[in-house]
Formats: sequence, C-alpha cells, structure tokens
Amino acid sequence: MLSKTGGIYRVAFGAEEVEAHLRGKLKQGPLRILVGDAVTTATDDDGSITIEQIEPRSSVLQRRTPGKRRGVRAVAANLDQVIVVGAAKDPPWDARLMDRFVVVAEANDLPTTVIVNKADLIDDTSDLIAPYEAAGYETIITSVKETRGIDELATHLRGHVSLFTGPTGVGKSSLLNALQPGLHLRTAAVSKKGRGGRHTTVAAEMHALSDGGFVVDTPGLRDIGLWGIEPSEVARAFPELRERLGDCRFDDCRHLSEPGCAVRAAVEAGEVNATRLESYRALLHEAIEAAQPWAGKEPE
Repeated sequence: MLSKTGGIYRVAFGAEEVEAHLRGKLKQGPLRILVGDAVTTATDDDGSITIEQIEPRSSVLQRRTPGKRRGVRAVAANLDQVIVVGAAKDPPWDARLMDRFVVVAEANDLPTTVIVNKADLIDDTSDLIAPYEAAGYETIITSVKETRGIDELATHLRGHVSLFTGPTGVGKSSLLNALQPGLHLRTAAVSKKGRGGRHTTVAAEMHALSDGGFVVDTPGLRDIGLWGIEPSEVARAFPELRERLGDCRFDDCRHLSEPGCAVRAAVEAGEVNATRLESYRALLHEAIEAAQPWAGKEPE
C-alpha cells in the first residue's frame, strides 16, 4: 500500500498504481493497514478494487507519540532500512533530536543511515557526522544545490524499501525530488521565525524508484517520542554503548554515576562521544517516566 487519502488507498499493482477501498471486515479488525503493507486485492462486479487481506509483515516501524497523550503509533511496514536526515544548517543541526530518530529505528531493529543534508551551507560537516560514524552507522553527506552525495544515496537505496525521516525542514522532500526526477514533492523554505522547518509532507507516502526499490516519505517532526522500550533496554539502542555493557562493574549499571562504569570511562577516554551519552541519559529518564503506572494520565 502506497498511501491513503480518506477511505481511498493507493496500491502498487505490478507496474501500475490503482485505487482501492478497504473490505468491511478489515475496517473492524484490530490491524490497521500501513504504508508498505503487502495486500491481497479483489475486483468487484462494478470494476472497483477492494483490499481483502493484509499479508504478514517482515518489520514495523513504531514510535511513541510525544506529549501528554501517550501511545504508540505504527508508521510503516516491511521496511529494509531507515534514513535519518538532518540539516547542517537552516534549521540548525540538533544532535539530541537526531539521536531520538536514530534510537527509534534501533529500537525497531532496523538498519539506519544518517544523512547530513544542506552541506553547502557550512564549511565542515565532520563534527556533525563523527559521532554516528564512531557508532558504526553508515553516513552520507548531501547537498541538493551542489548535487553532492545524490548518486551515493541513490545507490544506497537501490533495491530496498527505505523510510526517510527526520526533523522538520531538513530537506527530505527536496532530496527525494533530486533522487527521482518527476516526483514533484512539495517543498517549502525554512520559517524565518525561530529558523524552524515547515511541514510539506502531511502523511507517510511510498514512492517507487525508477532504479528499483521504494522510499517512504514521512512528515517532518519537531519532536519524536521514544518507542515503548523498558528503561533497562535503552542503552542497547546505542551501538557504541551496547558493546561495553558487559564491562561495567555492576550488571544493573545505568551509566549515570555508578562506580566502575565502562561507558563513562569510554567517554572520558574519548572512545564514545559525550553528546551521545547525554542523549542516552535524556532518553533513559523519559523511558523511566513512561514506565510509571501513572504516566500519561491526566490528574483527576
């Protein structure tokens, strides 16, 4: 399933795209159809197409909805990888927010690539990308204006189902337009007030690539809630922390102020980026709060 508008679903049918409606039993069922779902369709007597069944999924990307209204939102299904896009400038690079997107992908067991877009706006991107390279992530530097990194990114996407995500205004739609001429996704300039991004994509939508594969474009987010994982599992969503967990003096070390912490020692030795540890601690506190039985409840 490529996209949904109202009660109409756009479905890839071989080399064509068709519009379909959902069979009544699926409307009442517990499983919500997602972008990326493989579906079984049938043609009715009047020629209309209905979606009869959702096929088993190989993966689902889920994220926690931020704010007071707690919950988990499924975004897309059957993904091979997640592409997290940030802007070198306009809007400013936000390492803490980028880490949130990367951790959500990790928590969903999806391979992740980090993109620094709009690289033409600054002289050097090495400080931005270095923490992710050190953590073992694939990284690509891109600039639509200079066509930098576009071919490399196209090769990385070929033959895969990839989801593009990241903060608002970082240029995801512009990147996709450069990757797939004729796509004509809406783009907008960054808001001058606060240099925040403007939403141009309003819902997740999948697009076929002429070189093979699909990309899912998602709305930019100014915040993203951590997918519901236990506090004890947050560190495992940071690859550079995960490989050191067995070296701490205490098995239940939270890498805050405990003695004999191998993670803190690695930061002090320059082996782990300090901003990544700060992101971990912020997300750990969020996970602890979310795990409380009263979390998300409005006061009576």
